[in-house]
Amino acid sequence: MDLNTQISGIVNGIVKQVEAGVAEKVDQLIVESIKARLASFDFTDAIKQAATDALDKKASEYTVDSKKLEARIFGRINETITQVQKQTDQTVRETVDQRIKEIDFGKAVIDATSVIVKDQLKEVVFPKASIAPESLDLSTFKFSGDNIHGGMITEFSSTGIDDRATNIAVTILDDVTVIENNLLTKDLTVQGNVTINGTLDKDCSFYQELIDTTSTNTVSKLNKTLFDGFSKTVFNTIKDKGLDLSKITVDGKDVIVGNALGSNITKSNLQQVGMLKELQVSGESFLSEALYAVKGRVGVNTFEPSAALAVWDQEIEITTGKKAQDQGRIGTPRQQSLVLSSNNKNNIVLNTDGSSTVEELRIGRTMRFTESDRAPNFASTQGHVVWNTNPSLGGPMGWICLGLANWANFGIID
Repeated sequence: MDLNTQISGIVNGIVKQVEAGVAEKVDQLIVESIKARLASFDFTDAIKQAATDALDKKASEYTVDSKKLEARIFGRINETITQVQKQTDQTVRETVDQRIKEIDFGKAVIDATSVIVKDQLKEVVFPKASIAPESLDLSTFKFSGDNIHGGMITEFSSTGIDDRATNIAVTILDDVTVIENNLLTKDLTVQGNVTINGTLDKDCSFYQELIDTTSTNTVSKLNKTLFDGFSKTVFNTIKDKGLDLSKITVDGKDVIVGNALGSNITKSNLQQVGMLKELQVSGESFLSEALYAVKGRVGVNTFEPSAALAVWDQEIEITTGKKAQDQGRIGTPRQQSLVLSSNNKNNIVLNTDGSSTVEELRIGRTMRFTESDRAPNFASTQGHVVWNTNPSLGGPMGWICLGLANWANFGIID
């Protein structure tokens, strides 16, 4: 049996059921309308009104005969009932006609047909491959993904997915999602653990940023107590066993190479060093809180040397420097005398007025010059001259030793 024959049989059966249903529904509507009109019609009042009118009319024309009047009344009542029934039948027919005109039999047939067709389609079993795809109207058809199971969907696309792969590219399992080839994404956010089976390109920015970020976060999150514990362990190990490094660098520059400081060490705050074989200083130098050296000048106990060499001892300043062309100078630049001393003796005193004081002068090995206010009586060397510091007329300018304690006057003052 083909599909057209089967559908024709279904339609014929549906039409017969519709016709029977419509006829039955029309009869039911007529009966219900008549019952409604009869139920609402007041027969008692109509009859009373008709009888009253007839009685009043006849009473005015005839002499009242109770028997005739009674018979006449009943006859009139019967006529009135008959007339009322005729009028009622006419009204019922008109009402039924009006209600039938108001009924949309086309719509009623369609509604009844739809219900019957739906019920019949639930029971009809269509043979396999009996409905051609072009016979179906799928313009408003919506198919839920819950009804898809199994099979291979090719050339699939949606609002957020564009599948152009010719082979399997993504495999989704309960425990893992497998990307069968390279993964290219603008941004990647991972919630949970990341396991990498393979290697990362150490030159890529991601690897470098990962290393830098990890190092920074690790250092910043180290517990101070833990860090102190490790640092103490390291320091104690260095203290007990020493630090055996052939080379130390900072920022890629040598700090210590073997037993020598790197040439990049230009600043330090050393408090103590061993024996220096060579020391070259460029710029200002300050040693032992006393010796200050600056370009061209050296100061002792002063940061402002006034000559090539300036030595301060409390309020005294002694300088050494150039006096003039090819002439040097040693002295004091202020109103202060200068003593040239040996064995803590005032051998030569350079006074502030430009004079020099010599308490005892020796020329050669034997010539000795001293002073006294009286004639000497002590033993000395021959040629020792003693100048008289208390000269007078007729007295000597001084005395000269002839050997041992023998003295003679010289230069009589006249």
